[in-house]
Amino acid sequence: MYATPETDDGWITALLDTDDEGFVVTARFAISTAFRDLVGDREADLVFAARSRLARMGINILPLGTPEFNGRHADLRLRIAAAIHSYGIAPHLERIVVPGLRVGRLVFCPMDNRLGSSAIHRLIRENALQVPAGFSLDGNGYLILRPQRQIFHFQKPLTPEEVTAIATHADGKDLLNRLQIREAVDHIELLPRDGLVTACSMFLHRHYVVLRNLDDSLGFHLQATVLDPVSTRGTNVYLEFVNRTEQLIINPSIAASVHEAILLKPKPRYWYGHTSPTAPLAGPVEAATDSETSDLSHLIDASGDMACKSLLAIFDRLEASPVTDRYSHRMMAVTRDPHGLLEGADPEQVWTQPRVPRDPRGGTDLAAGLVAEGLDLHLRTEYGTRILADLPDGARATLLLGYFPNLIEHTEICAAALRQRVARIVFRRASFEHGPFLSSRDHGRLADYEGLGLEVFWCNESRSQVVRHVFRGLRGYFTTPDKVDRFRSCLIFAIYGSVKPLNAAAAHQIERLLENLRNLFGSDIGILTGGGPGAMQQVTDAAHQLGLMVGSSFIETIDQELNQTAEFYQTFQARSRQARQRWFEIASFHLFLVGGVGTLEEVGLTLTDMKLGVIETSPVVFFDGSGGAFYWEGLRTQLAEMGRQGRVPARLLDHILMTTDPDAIPDFYKRTLRLG
Repeated sequence: MYATPETDDGWITALLDTDDEGFVVTARFAISTAFRDLVGDREADLVFAARSRLARMGINILPLGTPEFNGRHADLRLRIAAAIHSYGIAPHLERIVVPGLRVGRLVFCPMDNRLGSSAIHRLIRENALQVPAGFSLDGNGYLILRPQRQIFHFQKPLTPEEVTAIATHADGKDLLNRLQIREAVDHIELLPRDGLVTACSMFLHRHYVVLRNLDDSLGFHLQATVLDPVSTRGTNVYLEFVNRTEQLIINPSIAASVHEAILLKPKPRYWYGHTSPTAPLAGPVEAATDSETSDLSHLIDASGDMACKSLLAIFDRLEASPVTDRYSHRMMAVTRDPHGLLEGADPEQVWTQPRVPRDPRGGTDLAAGLVAEGLDLHLRTEYGTRILADLPDGARATLLLGYFPNLIEHTEICAAALRQRVARIVFRRASFEHGPFLSSRDHGRLADYEGLGLEVFWCNESRSQVVRHVFRGLRGYFTTPDKVDRFRSCLIFAIYGSVKPLNAAAAHQIERLLENLRNLFGSDIGILTGGGPGAMQQVTDAAHQLGLMVGSSFIETIDQELNQTAEFYQTFQARSRQARQRWFEIASFHLFLVGGVGTLEEVGLTLTDMKLGVIETSPVVFFDGSGGAFYWEGLRTQLAEMGRQGRVPARLLDHILMTTDPDAIPDFYKRTLRLG
C-alpha cells in the first residue's frame, strides 16, 4: 500500500488574534517517532496542507512561519480567512474556528523523492499515472494542471448549522457533496479579488502530488495542496482558486510537483491478535516480538483452511455443553489471551445458555418479539454478554460468539467497547435463520463496531476461511488478513450481468475487455460482481486469470450458488436487496453486461445515484459481445427519449457508452474522464 508521508490532522489549540481579515490560531500536530526520524533536520521540506472540505467552502488556512517541534508534538501558527467572498462563509467562521477544529496535516515533501519531467512523462505513457487532459510539463519538472470547464457553487447560502456540520462531522463531506453543485461553463472566469472551486480528473496510485503557487497571475490555489495516492481517483479532484489581482483571470491553472509515495507493508492481523500491522508514519509503530511472529505461524496458510479448522475446533469445544431444556444456545466466551486458546487453554469465562428459558416468540434478534401477543415482558432476558461486566476497564479482550450479535448483545458490546473492555469480536455464524447472510441491522452494527475501534472476524465455515471485516470508505467487506492491503488500495470496477452464461464469443470479448482495463489502469484493479453463477462466474474466472482481485456482494436467493473464489465479499439477506446496492459505491466505474430484470434494476439504481449525487458521476458502459442484435438498443432509445424530454441530466447521458467493441472502452474512459 502506498501512502503520503504525513501526520494526522492537527487541531486548533488556541485563538491568538482576530481582525477584519480573519483569525490567527495555534494548531498542534501529533508527531510519531517514525515521522520525526524520517524528517530529521529537514523541517524546511514540510508543507502544511489544509483540509479539503474547508477549502471547498472557500476557507483558506495559511501557515505563519514554520512548525516548532516539542517532543511528540509540533505547533504551528495559522491564519484562517474566508477567501471566496461570494460563498458568504465569513460570518460563520467564528462559529467553527474554535479549539478542537481539525485544520489539516503536515506533509513531508523532500526533493529526493520528487520526479523530474522525463520520469513523469514516462509514467503517463505507461498508464502508471493518469493526469488531466491539456497538461504540460515545464523545464523545472513541474506538472501544469488545467481544470475542466466547470465550476461548483452552492444552491443557496449555507446555514450556520450546515457550515458546522461540514467542518466538524465525520460525514460532513457527504453533506458538502450534496449542497455544492456542478455547473458547466465555456470558460472559467476568475473575478478580481474573489475565488471559485473547480475540478480536474486524476488517478494517483503510487505517487502524491503537491500543488505549488509559483505564479499567481493565473490564479492562487488555496492551501489544500496535497493529493494523495489511492484516494485521488476520479473526475472530482477539487481545485480551489482565488484571484489576488485587479484583473480578470480566464481558465486558471496550477503547477504541481510529483513525489514517490511511501510503500507500506502492513503485517496481517489475525483473529488471535498476535501480529500487529505496520502503522502509518502518523502513528506509533507496533512490532510483534520474535516469539509472537514464530509462535503458531504453522496455523496460517495461504488458503486459511488450517486457520479456520483450528478456530472451529475451539468453537466446537466451547459449544459442547448440552442444550437440555433451554431454547437459546448463543455461546459467548471472553479471553485476554486469544492465541492461548489454540494451545488448549480455557477462556476466562464462557456462557452457553440462560438459566431461565426465554419465550421463543421473542425471536433470536428481538425483531418482532416485543410486540408478540402474550409475550411476558416482565421476564428478564438473559444474554451472554453479561460476562463483559466482569472485565476490568482497559482489558481489550477478545469476545468469541456463536452467532453475530443481536440487538441486546450489540448494545452491551458497544458499552464494553467504550470502556475498552473488549477490542475484538470473533463470530462463527452470521444468522440462525439465514445462514451466512447478514441483515441491514447487522451491517449497521458492523459500522458501529468500526466507529468504536473494534476488530471483527468471521470464522466462515462454508468457505473454510477466517476473514476480517474491513471498511473502504463507508462500506465494509470481509477478506482474509493477507488481502486487506490490496482490497483497500485497488481500483474497483463493478460489473453487473446475468446468472445465465455468456456464449463463447461473448466470453472471449469479456477477456479482451478486462485486458484493456488492466492496460489502461495497471494490474492493481479489482472486479466486484453480484457473486452469482453464469456470466458473473465467467467474469470472475477471467479476472483471476489476469491476476486481478475479485469481490462479490452476495444476496440471499434460492436459485444461485455462491462464488467460492471471491477474495473480498459481503452478504445480504433477501429483504436487504436494495440496501445491497449501497455496497457497490466502492466501485469507481460501472459496467453492465447482458442481463435480466435484476440487472435492469441495478441500472436504474446506479443512474439514479449518479443523478442525485449519491455517487460520483463516472463513465457507465453497457456492453454486449454476443455477436447478435445489440441487446441494449431498447435502453439506448429510451434514454435518448428521456433526454429529449429533460427527464435525465445531459451530463449523465454524456457519461454513457453502449458498445459491442471492447477496444472502444479505454478511449471512452480517457475522453469522458478528460485524461491526458
